[in-house]
Amino acid sequence: MSADTLFLKLECLARKTTQKLDLPEYALSVENLIKMALILLRARANIPVIVCGETGCGKTSLIVYLALMVEVKFQALNLHAGIDEETIMMFMKDALEKAERGEIWLLFDEINTSNYIGLLADLISHRMLNGKPIHPNIRLFAAYNPYRLRTKAQSQAGLTNRVKKFEEQSKLVYRVKPLPDQILDYVWDYGILKSEDEYRYILIMVEKELKTLSHPVFAELLFASQEFIRKVEERYSVSLRDVKRAIILVKFFHNSLQNRPVWRKGHTYPPPGNPTIKTRSYVLALSLCYHSRLYEQDLRKQYCQEMEQILHKHDVYIGENMFAKIIREEQEDYINRMQCPPNTAYNVALLENVLVMIVCILTKIPLFLIGASGSSKSLAIHLISLNLRGSDSNDGYFRKLPQVYLIPHQGSSSSTSEGIIKVFDKANKFQEITSKQFPVAGVVLLNEVGLDETSPFNPLSVLHYLLEPSYPATGPTVSVIGISNWRLDNSKSSRALLVQRPQFNLNDLVDTAERLLNERAIASGHKGALKPLAKAYSNFEKHGQSSSNFHGLRDYYALVKRLSLNEMTSENIQMALARNFGGTDNHVKLCDQYFGNVLKMFNSHKPWTYKQIQIEQLIDSNLKDTDSRHLMVIGKSDSIVNLLTYQLRRRDLDPVVILGSQFPDDQEDYYYSVLRRIMMCVEAGRPLILTDLEIIYGNYFIYYHRYNNQVN
Repeated sequence: MSADTLFLKLECLARKTTQKLDLPEYALSVENLIKMALILLRARANIPVIVCGETGCGKTSLIVYLALMVEVKFQALNLHAGIDEETIMMFMKDALEKAERGEIWLLFDEINTSNYIGLLADLISHRMLNGKPIHPNIRLFAAYNPYRLRTKAQSQAGLTNRVKKFEEQSKLVYRVKPLPDQILDYVWDYGILKSEDEYRYILIMVEKELKTLSHPVFAELLFASQEFIRKVEERYSVSLRDVKRAIILVKFFHNSLQNRPVWRKGHTYPPPGNPTIKTRSYVLALSLCYHSRLYEQDLRKQYCQEMEQILHKHDVYIGENMFAKIIREEQEDYINRMQCPPNTAYNVALLENVLVMIVCILTKIPLFLIGASGSSKSLAIHLISLNLRGSDSNDGYFRKLPQVYLIPHQGSSSSTSEGIIKVFDKANKFQEITSKQFPVAGVVLLNEVGLDETSPFNPLSVLHYLLEPSYPATGPTVSVIGISNWRLDNSKSSRALLVQRPQFNLNDLVDTAERLLNERAIASGHKGALKPLAKAYSNFEKHGQSSSNFHGLRDYYALVKRLSLNEMTSENIQMALARNFGGTDNHVKLCDQYFGNVLKMFNSHKPWTYKQIQIEQLIDSNLKDTDSRHLMVIGKSDSIVNLLTYQLRRRDLDPVVILGSQFPDDQEDYYYSVLRRIMMCVEAGRPLILTDLEIIYGNYFIYYHRYNNQVN
């Protein structure tokens, strides 16, 4: 049956009037029609409807659409851990007043994320609130994600170990509570869409949304992409939300490629002829929605090959390895327009991060970017902030785009829902000052959003309705970028475009190191040492660390930069290793077992004997270096603070020493005063020595980066 025929049947079932309704876009199918008919029967009999199903299977949208069709008052309460009893009572008080005037449908969305699930269960099963029966005009609905263990491990994107305290919850597919027994009789399990039903939905959505841009090949590409991700991850890992995002991106890329000015005279992009702009738009949309979420290089290659085969089958011209080439050309077109700080390595990670962030900011598609420390996440944010300055931008294309304002939220184990809501409110206020002449894009930056999942307050459940607001809104009011070292649970990641940076292989390490070398280092022949250096680091990172993730890519980058500044000798290599891979007791093993071949290479191919470097020498070397990293000194006594103070005062610097309180009750008030002192010291440029302040180190994450804008 056609969509129009199904719509007429639904009108016959649900409507009481004949006037035209203003309804949102909805892919109506036979399956949906049957579900709506059954829900309608229950609602008319005043039986509660509780819908269970994987995230993205259409639970909420179906109930919302049906309520609009039935023409009843409808109210939804998006539940999360930050919703308190008072909010629920106010919601019900308002509903009871409206029920006096006619029928009203109430939806409790994400019911099993609430801390007051017992109160809600009593309301649904007994229709009682505080011991009193509710009005008979009220119809009750609820939707929730299943309480279930994962059958596969989460992807290995980013860092792999988590805090032990939260390991148990991370085994769940969704961070939810079990449903009380008293409402289980009302549950209707939607499960997962069947493949044939999903393909029909995709065809309807592509034809309806893309119109002249649609082609049967794109529907097949989308369906194959969905199946590919499910084969690699889980059945519930992707949904029609991903299809919707891909369709939005096709429209964006097609418009952008047609109207984007060139970044320099004489350069033509996209090149004329095949592949066409439409084909490029398909490839780029698929690359952001599916290719970028694959966390292994081999899986990405396999995905490209499968998509190319489908394009060939439909006689759509695309040369060998053209899928990867189209992606690379688009990434380079954006990065070439940017002014970048010196020693910026244009590696694969940075190019992908920059493209996906800019596109998601412009389309307001929420983004979660997952990758290990050093995978250019923060650098990409810095470059975008530096270059997307509206009419003040250097590039002609960027001058046409809104000025980006980043509103950061630092994730931590003490985060709350209220804190995240405040950041979104602040971003919305920035949006209010936008105009045609001076367009502004307020961007919520959820920094280290994975740490929020370690909070006992489950603050991220508030993102469900912030990223996916209720009708009539069609999407979030502001752009959202979340960066993390760990993957989030599926109920959050499914509401955003997901990018998972693969682990760097040997070629990536060598390529990045080459781009970090300055001209003098290349002329001195340092390039030949990069492969042995990358091999040594890779081996050490996998097998040599006594504490997991203690050292990572940032230490490797700093090592390469340090070696490029000095003559490559065994002494300089050992000093660079001590400064960037110190802090543990296995430094002798590091030099002998892992970097021994590199040291030997620059010691006339003779074995290198480890020479102890004094701690004073290492501190002195760091303080003398104008481009040094922040210094972390690990010691077992307070004498280390005296040593640092002495070294700084020798240089006519006046350090401020701030100690952490050992009294538990001091924590909140004391740490607020500490935060104020730190901010004053940073503004004044005074050296800071912080000790025993673990609770606030996460909040000053942004200061640890060396990305500072220069102001003339």
